[in-house]
Amino acid sequence: MKNKIISILLAVTMLFTLVGCSKRPNAEPANNEESANNEESANNEESANNEKPAYKAGTYTGTAAGRNGDVSVEVTFSETKIESIKVTNHSETEGISDAAIKSIPEKVVKAQSLAVDTISGATITSDAILLAIEDAVIQAGGDVNALKQHIKKDAEEAKTEDENCDVVVVGAGAAGTAAALAAVENGANVILLEKTASPMGASTLAGGMFAADSSQQKAANAVVDKEWLYDQYMDISGGYINSLLVRKIIDESGATVDWLQENGCEMKLVDAGTGGSYKHIGMPSTLHGYQEGGTVAITKLIESFESKGGKTYFSTPATEMLYNSENEVAGVVAEKADGTILNIHAKAVIIATGGYGGNSEMLSKYIGEKHTMGEVAQNTGDGIKMAWDAGASECGIDVTQYFWQTFKGDEIKKLSEIVGDDWWALTNFTKYANLRVNLEGKRFSDETNATLYAVHGAEIHMQPNETEYVIIDSHMLDIIKEKGTAGIEAQYEKWKDDPQFFMEFNEPNDTAELYKMENTPMDYTKVLDPLVGTGVVFKGNTLEELANNMEVDKDNFIKSVNQYNGAIKSGKDELFFADTNSLISVDKAPYYAVKFSARNLGTLGGVRINEDIQAIDNDGKPVKGLYVAGADAGGMYGKSYVDFEGGTLGFAYTSGRIAGINAAEYVAK
Repeated sequence: MKNKIISILLAVTMLFTLVGCSKRPNAEPANNEESANNEESANNEESANNEKPAYKAGTYTGTAAGRNGDVSVEVTFSETKIESIKVTNHSETEGISDAAIKSIPEKVVKAQSLAVDTISGATITSDAILLAIEDAVIQAGGDVNALKQHIKKDAEEAKTEDENCDVVVVGAGAAGTAAALAAVENGANVILLEKTASPMGASTLAGGMFAADSSQQKAANAVVDKEWLYDQYMDISGGYINSLLVRKIIDESGATVDWLQENGCEMKLVDAGTGGSYKHIGMPSTLHGYQEGGTVAITKLIESFESKGGKTYFSTPATEMLYNSENEVAGVVAEKADGTILNIHAKAVIIATGGYGGNSEMLSKYIGEKHTMGEVAQNTGDGIKMAWDAGASECGIDVTQYFWQTFKGDEIKKLSEIVGDDWWALTNFTKYANLRVNLEGKRFSDETNATLYAVHGAEIHMQPNETEYVIIDSHMLDIIKEKGTAGIEAQYEKWKDDPQFFMEFNEPNDTAELYKMENTPMDYTKVLDPLVGTGVVFKGNTLEELANNMEVDKDNFIKSVNQYNGAIKSGKDELFFADTNSLISVDKAPYYAVKFSARNLGTLGGVRINEDIQAIDNDGKPVKGLYVAGADAGGMYGKSYVDFEGGTLGFAYTSGRIAGINAAEYVAK
């Protein structure tokens, strides 16, 4: 299939040479002998596929490991074919996995083959479903190898189409959707491309966006001071930012929120601490929280875009840039789900593909070998590399959005096998200032940073293997068993009589429910004890025993505990200057430790842009016709992103909107 695509692309290159629009001139001549061999191989595969498999008729349940736990399918066979497939159980991330769960079973039944394409952005889930189906096939006595033979497509199926437009936008997340909508509103003929089958990505997982002077802030007399916002960016970056870009985004943020509201994206101004970031209470109210979730918001924006004349292609990733005779950007090449090569000729291109958090090779190169994969698998740096190829300069390629803690996929599988969905209760311990040590048994941070999720995520990243242990003693567990977590720290007391609501990770965040939850007594030993021995939860009747079970240096660990407890008793932390009033003593056996990894939401840079969201080259000059928005763009952040609510989504939507306006103006000249 790969060789076939290469051949098609070579043919397309020849065509473009004739019409005056081309890719970069680097193609090699076709190898006729290789083509003949490929054709012979394909014919052999076709013959293999023509052999009808035999099954033991019936319905079988197959299971395989997914990203967050097991995926189960129910497959019904006749004696000659696969009749139906249904995904019956999974713990995959809602929104991201939806397309795979729907499409993969349909593809397999239609093709009567396991050699179907996975869903872009949901590869892990796709592979899990296919492996689960394979498990069922084996149970039914089917020939798995035969079902894995590639399906030969007729030559006429591989075709090429051409489209013309003013602006083509690559990526339908927050930045890309905003760019497309703004461009069409400003008179441009716009095509929007998205590699996944439906709206998904970081923008669908976010809780909301920041603004400085939205209509809602003005009405509530809660306008955020622009100087405060600018100082936040400046302080966290140490000056390694494009200050003109930052000012432009801050100035346009309020108008962006209002504009999103007008186009169906329902947001509401909420308190800065509503997401559980306890230290954010009292911060200026920057957060305009999603009321219906990010997936609904993006879907409504796309509907608005299409109602105004825009055209959207899902399951259609852009593969490379097109250039005119003067080597200027002139559109993109994309591939539709059916294999059709789509040549989109455009006067301007907007790149908004969400960074490279799903590309292990790039993460290893720019972040480090011990990296954590980003939450959004489809963000593989495609747009960044296309922009670099067009002459754009590199900027902020090593900026990563660490946020909170997580478990690795295989660990979640172990936990869920034992306690089901109750494993999630372990994450509650990350919200409090418990002692934290690294793999060497050493205390490494001010534990009160635990509720500054961005800061603490970065702190974990800097530790060996991006790992920490949260230490819990029985005194803490006794308090929670009697009073709930409010007995440790009442984080939601503020909203008891003023409940607020927003959606994050497409899940409801209702402060009334959160207040109720933290005041509900719970015996956490019922979750902790069954998970001892999984490599995630550790227990010891003494601190020495706990250290041995954790396999950390015993002397370092005891020293860390003593220093931490001593800081609480003296009221002064001589090591990391933590507020000792929030620290939780480690003084009653048995003791527990829960191992967490740094959680990487994704990357936040790659391409240098100016305040007009234009890509710029090494000389600081704009790359004609090329704009880069959202997480593909560098210059908004230093080494880390800002720690106030809605910073990244605010940049995505606002940079996208500005890019769309400016691209429309550019093509109109």
